[in-house]
Amino acid sequence: MYDFLRKVPLFTDLPDQDLARLCEMMEEVHLSPGQELFAEGSRGDRAYIIQTGELEVIKASGRRPILLSVRGAGDVIGEMALLEDAPRNASVRARGEVQLYAINAEPFEQLLMTSPTASRVMLNTVLARYRSTTSMLRQSEKMAQLGTLTAGVAHELNNPAAAVKRGAEQLNQALADYGNAAVNFAKLSLNDEQRIPVEEYANKARMIASKPLEYMDPLERSDQEFALESWLEEFSVVEAWQFAPTLVSIGFNLESLKDFSTLFPAEQLLVILEWLCMTFNIHNLLAEIGQGSSRISEIVKALKSYTYLDMAPIQEVDIHQGLDNTLLILRAKLAKYKVVREYASDLPSVQGYGSELNQVWTNLIDNAADAIENQPRGQITIRTCPNGDVIWVEIEDNGPGIPEDIQPRIFDPFFTTKPPGKGTGLGLEISYNIIVNKHLGDIKVFSQPGRTVFRVILPLNFDSQTVVQPSIAALPDRGASLETKILENSHRIAVVGISARADRPAYSVPAYLQEKGYQIIPVNPNLKEVLGEKAYPDLLSIPEKVDVVQIFRRSEDVPQIVEQAIQVGAKVVWMQEGIVNEQAAERARQAGLEVVMDECMRSAHRRYLKGTPRG
Repeated sequence: MYDFLRKVPLFTDLPDQDLARLCEMMEEVHLSPGQELFAEGSRGDRAYIIQTGELEVIKASGRRPILLSVRGAGDVIGEMALLEDAPRNASVRARGEVQLYAINAEPFEQLLMTSPTASRVMLNTVLARYRSTTSMLRQSEKMAQLGTLTAGVAHELNNPAAAVKRGAEQLNQALADYGNAAVNFAKLSLNDEQRIPVEEYANKARMIASKPLEYMDPLERSDQEFALESWLEEFSVVEAWQFAPTLVSIGFNLESLKDFSTLFPAEQLLVILEWLCMTFNIHNLLAEIGQGSSRISEIVKALKSYTYLDMAPIQEVDIHQGLDNTLLILRAKLAKYKVVREYASDLPSVQGYGSELNQVWTNLIDNAADAIENQPRGQITIRTCPNGDVIWVEIEDNGPGIPEDIQPRIFDPFFTTKPPGKGTGLGLEISYNIIVNKHLGDIKVFSQPGRTVFRVILPLNFDSQTVVQPSIAALPDRGASLETKILENSHRIAVVGISARADRPAYSVPAYLQEKGYQIIPVNPNLKEVLGEKAYPDLLSIPEKVDVVQIFRRSEDVPQIVEQAIQVGAKVVWMQEGIVNEQAAERARQAGLEVVMDECMRSAHRRYLKGTPRG
């Protein structure tokens, strides 16, 4: 054990006497293939060092497990929960036969206190795992939300689509029946006195069929149908029970039908009544198909509005429309709850990223629905109000509330009050970043048993905003020192994938940075000039040194760009928001470059430097 641990980076610089004492405190653990070492949500009371074999780290997300990583010989595992004295945020099981050494909390803490090397190794390990885990679970969270969105839309589309399909099938037979009835009706030789009332009832049938039926007391309707059916049977009308309901819908009662019948011989009356009923049925089916297709069109329109397709990234956002579209998408989940809208009539629109704000509303309303799942009279209240140069949006539920001692942690990544598998702990963290980091707003929570309120504060125009004072229960500015150092010490920024279209972030972000005093070097083989600067086909073609390589390309293109960044001696690789490639990032770090991933450089400048131009 001693010789093996001496080769593990965590114990490399530990004095011989301390390492020997540590070996005495460790316990050997053996796992069989498939055996679980610990479960997600269990208490973190030990850390483990893998001697032989491999362990799978698995995180439950929704109903499916996500393989986060595979750890092998020499790796330390389980240390994060041990250090925080927190529940495990993932499960671990053996891939095959595995031999481990277990270390308890007290000797592990003593190790970190007495060995600077061990502390440094542990810090690097924790940061690397945090970045890797966050990247994978962010993607999983987005896919889970896409699943929620898809399920909601599918549920909403199902009823009108079924109505259209059913109506079309019935219309096929109804058209055949109508054709026969129309032929028989055309053979009648009606005089003007007979034709006029028939046309009046036909027009009435078409008009009534195209609108929802007026309410009639069910008992009264049943009595009228029975009366008409009995009277028709006296006339030897075959299948009178089929005609009676339709004749009542058209507006006949027993008295009016008797008056109408005096105008025609018995054989003509049957043909006319059949034609009127077929006319009503045809137009009724057409109306049903029209209503179903209109409903489908409304849902598709709402979905398109929800995702802000075909629109610029930043636009005038109607908050009420976004909330309503979100409620429509989630209507299947919210069906058993009472939803109250308390909208301010004078709420102005805001400048923002519409689809991402809708992601925030989805997260908050979905969480509220989960909170009231076991409430007998669950209610969600959504209220809005203007407040000077900001607006407030509040999502309130009458669930059991959030315990006061954990409220400061609810925006932390991976922290969740939901049972394992039901949440990744990233929904609120993503919402926080969208509101605070991208829109320079704030998000607060107020909670007590029976009432929990999430308040989102949004500036009307975040371009002219500095930073809203963060809430107490807010995340710390993780990485603020790194971004601040980069932004303060950099001058030349090579923008790979820059665009010439002003409505694209790949244009507006570097344009903003140029305005703030940074030298922008465009890199795009399809352009000759952008922002008044010559464009280069690749980084290797740039004749001068660059400080930062800013990337607006797909994640799979990043490795090649990173290699060029290393060759030209760049100091920083900055992947714009939405661009993540952990493997390429690790390659850049190994070469000595600083790396920022999945963050907007313009938002970072506004947040950390308050939009101040370079000196």
